Parts: sequence; structure tokens; C-alpha cells
Amino acid sequence: MFREFANLSFRKFYSGGLMVQALNKSEHDRRRRIAVIGAGPAGLVTAKTLVSSGADVSIFEQGSAVGGTWLGADHNGRNFIYKNLHINTSKRLTAFEGYPFPKDTQVVPDHRDMARYLQGYAEHFGLIDKVRFGHTVAEVAPARHGATSGWTVRVDGRPEEVFDAVVVAIGPFNRPFHSPDLAAFQGTYIHSAEYRDPAPYVGKKVCIVGAGNSAVDIGSDVCRTAERVVMVARSPVFVTPHLIRGISFNDISRALQKPFIPSKLRRALLRGLVRVIHGKMTDCGFRPLTHKVHATISSTVIQDILFKRINVKNGIDKIDGRRITFVDGESDEFDVLFAATGFITEFPFLSPSIVPEDGRLSLFNRIVPPGHDGIYFVGMVNIDTPINFACEQQAKWVAGIEMAQAKLPAVNEMRDAIARKDAWVRREYGSAARHSLQEESMIYYRELKRSLRDALNRAASSGGKPSSAIVRDDRPTTLKSGSATAGRTDL
Repeated sequence: MFREFANLSFRKFYSGGLMVQALNKSEHDRRRRIAVIGAGPAGLVTAKTLVSSGADVSIFEQGSAVGGTWLGADHNGRNFIYKNLHINTSKRLTAFEGYPFPKDTQVVPDHRDMARYLQGYAEHFGLIDKVRFGHTVAEVAPARHGATSGWTVRVDGRPEEVFDAVVVAIGPFNRPFHSPDLAAFQGTYIHSAEYRDPAPYVGKKVCIVGAGNSAVDIGSDVCRTAERVVMVARSPVFVTPHLIRGISFNDISRALQKPFIPSKLRRALLRGLVRVIHGKMTDCGFRPLTHKVHATISSTVIQDILFKRINVKNGIDKIDGRRITFVDGESDEFDVLFAATGFITEFPFLSPSIVPEDGRLSLFNRIVPPGHDGIYFVGMVNIDTPINFACEQQAKWVAGIEMAQAKLPAVNEMRDAIARKDAWVRREYGSAARHSLQEESMIYYRELKRSLRDALNRAASSGGKPSSAIVRDDRPTTLKSGSATAGRTDL
């Protein structure tokens, strides 16, 4: 358990199985003030972890309630929830430490379950009083007025404040991306973020561009009452089920995520299992896999395709009014075009020197922008475990670095590490933007531990803070039952 620095002569940090001791310093006589931007899952677990570490935390939330994009009502201007939305991971693996889902929650929670869970989590750990609702952050910048460190947070119409550190936890779903290739369509054009329920599309001809989780959910929703549904999958797709014989697919894959099981064998076993359930993806019309992909999850779309309620196409050749011609030469007139084309990641309150205008983040350990001490990102990672679990591990890493005033590598070393990671992603997953923040949990969580250990030891060897650091465990991060982390597996 975390304890406050002021009451200890040494400090223990836990990040999964990693434990570090750091001797107390006079700088820690006051509680470090840390701002967390966003009260969704990433922001809440970060705030809880930092508060438990002894930090004085303020959460800035533009909306009127906690929960982020899981809120069904439009509390924060980012309402992307549709009626039948379920998460893609089991309740057991999605729950944060110390706060399980209620026992009567379904195996794979829906958005209502998630909203209730996050509200309960915030109340249980006393976070509600730390949230400043209706506070839209206008600017985060290095502290001015002669301060040598820290960050200024400015909210329009309110006095600016200086914090020792800032954690950005607003997630990647900031603004829907509209592909210019679809602008010529003259029927009803709708981004997947605007979809709510299938009623308006009864008897319509519908084309869905994309084959990610939102696309397959919408396709399965509308295909039973629409006249025709076509799904355009321009790149290879691998679809895994939510459940197998009532057991979450996450929980099955979890059993295979052991350090002694090679990743190639693990993927082969999971591919074989999915093939038994779903058959070959190419038989459904999807392109064959040429590299690893982040799995799409659906328990219904494969049956809808095989029952010909959904027709898969591999690309669009041209659009003329309402007529869409596909790369196989077939064409048809459609009433509705859904653009399941993803989102633009943007942080308008940050300087382009931290986040380029194209929104592509360059982060050491997917958390730290090199050259900008004291600002962190949590939740900006695409990984094969539940995102809640990943956010919790990142939050622990931030607490370990920030509260012990550990020393990160030199800027050039962090940039070199980022370049190596980018090269690995391109080699393993290709160059698609959706995979730009890709990680594999067995590798990533071990990297977090090692870098935290190294940062504390680096501070100790340079005579900085802490004066000593002891690493007692370098095993992969484990879940509560003691087995290796798991969840959705990239296949």
C-alpha cells in the first residue's frame, strides 16, 4: 500500500510486481500538486493512483459527470455511445485494482455498466471532490513568472494555476475523422460517432466504410432490417468472438499469456481457436493477413456475413452521387453511407512542440514527450490487454517516476527508443495510422518496469533523488490471480 512521503524515511512503489525503495528528501515535505486532465477511465485511475501515492491531485473535466466517453448522455460534448454498445473485454479483466464490477454484471459489460462502474469507482476512492466539473482546459504550458519548473494550467475565465506535473488523460477519441474520399457521396452521410440505433435505416441500402469494432457493431445492428448492407474492409481483418461457450475470449487468451509460451505459438493457438469458431476470414471476403493486426471483436458479424445479411467489399473505386462502384466492378445506389473511419487525436491546449498538429504522438514508453519534464500521457496506447489495465500500469509508472523524482534518460536516448519502437511497429503491424501506438503487453509491461527501475537507479547514481533505489522484482506485470497479463490478443 502507498503511504505519504511526509511520514516515511523511505518510499515504496509498486508497479505490478516491481518494488522500489527511495529515501525521503526535504523536497517531499510538501505534497506535490499534480493536475489530471480528464475524468474518464484513464484520468480516474491515474488520480486514484497518485492520491494513494501522497499527491495533491486536481482533476479537470469539461463535462458534468465522470466517465468520459462511456457516458450515454451528452455530458461532455463527446457522446459516441450507441444503444447496443458493449465493451470488448470481460468484466474480470476490465476492472481496476481494488474495485471489481458488481457480481450481477454481465460477463462482457455494456456502456451502461461501464458508466455505473466508473461513477462507483470515483465515489469509492473519494475522487468526486477532486474533480472540477465544467473546467475546459485552454492551455497547459511550462510555468512562467520566474518558476524554474512546473506547469501552468489555464481555464478560460479563471486564474491560472501552477502544478508540479500534469497528466493528460483525455484519450484518443477527440474528433471524428472524415475521409475526403467519401465527400462525393450525395445520400445520407453519417460518421459512426453519430450512430445511435438501427430504427432510421429500416428498408435502406447501407454502405459502411471500415471494419473495426464500431463498423461491425453497426453492420450487425442494421442488417436485419435494412434492404442491403455492404461493409468495405480496405485492409486485412481478423474477427474474434466476445464469448466461447459463455466464457470471455479474453479469459481464454489470458491463460496463454505466459512468459514461457512464445508469442508465435500463442498467436497460432488463438488463430486456430478462432478458425474453429469463425472459419477462415478470406471465406467471408476479407483480405488475407499480411502482418499482425489489432483484432476486431464481434460475436455476430461473421454469422451476418455468412448468412449474406452483410456483403464484404475490399475497396471503393469511385463515388458518383449515390452510386458507389467497388474495386471488384460491382456498383449500386445507396441511401446511407456510414464512415467508420476513426477519430482525430488532438490536444488543442498543448503547444505543437509537444504534440504536432497532425496529432501523431511521439512518446517515450507511450507516456512521456522527450524534452518536456513533468507532463505525461495516460491511455494513448493500442494494446492487446484491456485498456483499463494498461492505463492502471501507466498510472503506476507515472507515480513511480513523479513522486520519487526519478531521472528519465537523456532526450536523445528517449528519441532513439521511440525510433526503435516505431520501426518495430512498422515491421510487425505495417504503417497504418491505427497501429501507430501499438504495443504487445508481454513486452510493454516489462519495459515499463525496467525503465522505472533504471530511472530510480539513475537518480541515485547521479546524487539526485532518490538517494537509493532497490529493485526487487523484474518479472512481467501480473494480474491479481498471479498469472501473466492478458486480454485481446493481436493476431
